[in-house]
Amino acid sequence: MSPPGGLARYISCLPQKPPFLFIDELCELRSGEAAAGAVAFPAGHPVFENHLPGNPIVPGVILIEALAQLAGIILIPAERPEPITGYLGEVRRARFRRKVRPGERVDLRARLLQRFAGTARFEVEARVGSEIAAEGELVLGGGAVEAPPPRP
Repeated sequence: MSPPGGLARYISCLPQKPPFLFIDELCELRSGEAAAGAVAFPAGHPVFENHLPGNPIVPGVILIEALAQLAGIILIPAERPEPITGYLGEVRRARFRRKVRPGERVDLRARLLQRFAGTARFEVEARVGSEIAAEGELVLGGGAVEAPPPRP
C-alpha cells in the first residue's frame, strides 16, 4: 500500500540532497510501518572516488546511510508529508555479506520495530538480487521521530 500523492514526494522530504541522497526509487511505503526502495551507484559516482582505487565497491557506511534514509521516510506522516530532520543514533548488529559494485541495483527494506522517547528502531536489509549485501538494526533520533511543527 502506498500513500496518496506519489512516492517521489516522500524522498523530497529528506534533508539529504544529491550527491548524498541515496534513494533513487521508493517502491513501497506503509507510513509508520515499513518501506522498500532502491538505489544504484553508477561508475563515476562520488562514493567511489579514492575508495579502493582499481577495485570499486560501495562503502558499507554508504549502504547504512541509504538504509537510514529509507527508515526516515517511514516516519513521515502520510496525511502531511513535509520535510523532516533526524539523525542516525545507533547501528546495531550490522553485517556486510556481499560487496556492491558500480551499477548494481540495491534493493532496500526497512521496518519499524519500536518507537520510544524520541527515537525509533528499525530492522533493515539491502539486497543485490537474491543476495543480502547488508543487514542490521538502526536507531534514529531527533526531529524525524517527533511530529513536525505545524505550519504557520
